[in-house]
Amino acid sequence: MILNRILFKLVICLFLTIVIEAAFAFVLGIKTVRGQLIILLANVITNPLLNCALTVVSFYIDKNLFYYFLVPLEIAVVFVEGFIYKKVLNSKLNPFLLSLILNICSYFIGTGILNILH
Repeated sequence: MILNRILFKLVICLFLTIVIEAAFAFVLGIKTVRGQLIILLANVITNPLLNCALTVVSFYIDKNLFYYFLVPLEIAVVFVEGFIYKKVLNSKLNPFLLSLILNICSYFIGTGILNILH
């Protein structure tokens, strides 16, 4: 039962992240199918890893350490996605700034939505 809830939450988090970041990327000028696909693939790589690591911290290490892991892991995600965008995305925006903006939006909006749904 717990595994099903964890997997469901991971899928919901990934879905919200993809929708939110794709929407904000579009607003920021990433309007091609290729550009949107790059945003999607970057999130498919980083989001499950991030959320699995945070789940392990919460369940198996110490729930109180969640935010101590969250910040450095989110920073790592910004850099990994920024590097991906720098290598394969044609954007006028700095790729690391784009990654930072998208991740801030998806974190706060996604967290808000999850809190409402909970």
